[in-house]
Amino acid sequence: MSNVDNYKDQQTGKKMFILIGSSVGLTLLTSLVISVILLFKTMANGGNLNEIRPDITFLKISQLIVTVVTFLVPVLLLSKISRVKSKIFVRADKGLSFVPFLLAVLLMLAIQPLMNATADWFSNWSLPSSFAWLEHWLKNMEKQNLELVRNFLDVNSAGGLLFNILVVAIAPAICEEFFFRGGLQQVFYARMNKHVAIWLAAAVFSAVHMEVSGFLPRMVLGASFGYLFIWTGSIWAPVIAHFVNNLCGVVTEYLIFNHMIDKNIEKVGTGDTLWATVLGSAVFLASLWLVYRLHKSDLSESNT
Repeated sequence: MSNVDNYKDQQTGKKMFILIGSSVGLTLLTSLVISVILLFKTMANGGNLNEIRPDITFLKISQLIVTVVTFLVPVLLLSKISRVKSKIFVRADKGLSFVPFLLAVLLMLAIQPLMNATADWFSNWSLPSSFAWLEHWLKNMEKQNLELVRNFLDVNSAGGLLFNILVVAIAPAICEEFFFRGGLQQVFYARMNKHVAIWLAAAVFSAVHMEVSGFLPRMVLGASFGYLFIWTGSIWAPVIAHFVNNLCGVVTEYLIFNHMIDKNIEKVGTGDTLWATVLGSAVFLASLWLVYRLHKSDLSESNT
């Protein structure tokens, strides 16, 4: 290995350590602070310390803080250490023209039936009997997470809906994309093939959400964000796509909870509506291909 390659390896390793290490460290520290606040809050209200149950508003505010601290702050820290302006480091300095913006939105609307279908297909996953304990733990964790999400999203006011959009759609879209695509994917890309970097970052992105049945569809989702980032050269493309995907979930749950639409809409893409998965997948791939063609066209123009 040449001295240059060795230096690049050291720099990549250093950046990875800063990004991942600061994320984990800040998350643990923030969680500790939130736990202490919750403890004092419970004591001040004369509550039983054996039954500490924070209210939903406290949980939402805590989630918002954790999202920013876990994903956004480490990227800003890495850009500062790298002596590169944050907006340039994550490619937030480049805007998004109308067509890529529209395609990013269309991509996420089209993939919804496929997400429903894959979630349904993997809902009955199982492990070998020797790992029954692990399966039980993972499924129990998924169930608890689902219940928490339902409690988060089930509101009956416009104000509650807007707050949910901030906590579940806007903040994660910006913070997670800055971290996974603007930070982690670019660190991977410095030392490996761009496709490997995209899918590796997507796998980490999916794993962090700790949902076994949704691991594969979320990894595909993360990869689509990665390709949008590479082909548009702007972090705002995956941010918009991520926002639209999360927004669909927030609004759908709001409409279901308030009996404005049928709960079966979550099953669109499965059973008798499998055609929606086929059609949506075709539109998704076509939209992604158009983004790629726009990228190639921009490259051709810049070389002439």
